[in-house]
Amino acid sequence: MDVIASFLAGSLLTWAMPIALLIVVTIWYMRIMRRRSGGDT
Repeated sequence: MDVIASFLAGSLLTWAMPIALLIVVTIWYMRIMRRRSGGDT
């Protein structure tokens, strides 16, 4: 049972971490773009 739980945890982290990183970078990029476009006007 522990081997299966360990495998499932590893596989979840394998796809969850890149998706979380992509979401964080996207939010950061949108905030930077919004700040730049708002400051020029």
